[in-house]
Amino acid sequence: MSDFKNQKSRSFYKKLKHFLLPVIILAAGGGSLVVLMAMKKEPEQNEKLLARSAPLVLTQPVTLTDSGFNVTVDGSVVPSREVKLAAEVAGRVILTRDGCKVGNLVRKATDQERAAEGTENLLIQIDPENYELEVKRLIQEEAQAQDVIDELEVEIDNSKAMIDLAHEEVRLQQSHLNRVEKLRARNVVSDTELEEAKRSELAARNALQKLTNEADLLRSKRQRMMHARQLVGVQLSRARLDLSRTRIYSPINGVIVEDSVEQDGYVKVGDPLVTIEDTSAVEVSTDLRMEELSLLWQHAAQSAQVSLDKASQSHRHDLGYQLPQLPVKISYEMGGRKFVWDGELSRFDGIGLDEKTRTVPCRIIVSDPRPSAILVNGKPAQKIVGAPPLTRGMFVVV
Repeated sequence: MSDFKNQKSRSFYKKLKHFLLPVIILAAGGGSLVVLMAMKKEPEQNEKLLARSAPLVLTQPVTLTDSGFNVTVDGSVVPSREVKLAAEVAGRVILTRDGCKVGNLVRKATDQERAAEGTENLLIQIDPENYELEVKRLIQEEAQAQDVIDELEVEIDNSKAMIDLAHEEVRLQQSHLNRVEKLRARNVVSDTELEEAKRSELAARNALQKLTNEADLLRSKRQRMMHARQLVGVQLSRARLDLSRTRIYSPINGVIVEDSVEQDGYVKVGDPLVTIEDTSAVEVSTDLRMEELSLLWQHAAQSAQVSLDKASQSHRHDLGYQLPQLPVKISYEMGGRKFVWDGELSRFDGIGLDEKTRTVPCRIIVSDPRPSAILVNGKPAQKIVGAPPLTRGMFVVV
């Protein structure tokens, strides 16, 4: 009996232990949390500290402006154009100017100098002897054709006088025939005399017709000779043109960048002679990103909005393939000085994006390769001395 009571008592204490242990753990945790919360101090509210840590913000009202925007890119100078001179006539080169070498500066020849066959700016001279002989031959041939025309004019005038006489002869023979016919009706003359009168009248008309035919033939010959003279005149003009082409002048102001001919050499039609780079203007090749190009298109759309309403459909289509003619500043630094040129955004260099850089190639034209200003330490110089012109290959900032 006593053992049963002891087992029951141990079972009761075991259940009580399992029940009270979690309660005691939870109570201890809650008490610890309360103690920690009580020990935590409230942060001090320091207004000065808050003022120092707060970001400064400046607010201003939005205003409209038309001052535009600046786009800065890099570029390289390229020639605006290169003129390749080729031989237009064949022959032996008898003269090459001393300055007709790579790197030498050449000047454009005036029309008066070409007409006077001046030698100051003459670059190359091809042997003109054969062409001079051809001009002389055609001059003589043209004169000969004119002499034939003059002879035909005289013959035509003579034939007109002969035709007038033949008309008078025909009238006389017709009058004589009429008289003979009247006399024959009264049996005054014989049939033989009547036939003789008819034969004379027929011969007179035949002579008149022959003279008329000869006059028509003379006029036809004159027309043919006039055409022949005109043809000789055309050939003479061509011969004189070929003769003038034996003297080769520079068509532009520029610098020779390639020469392919020497004195005493022989050239054929189409053979290259020299290549001249134009120095009156240059271009700058640069690349624009699509973001920069988008700004330019927006500017162009706003500028052309007024005229766009009146533009034709084809003009509207062309707007997307043109760049606005915007002013551009080109700069180049050398020796502590900054040289500045004035340019103008001209056109796309082709169409589409570059596959490697994903940019759009553009061209800027500089009408005057000489710098418009020089900056020294950011200040404009008083005199532009020793300033290099924009030349091929210079790396510039646009």
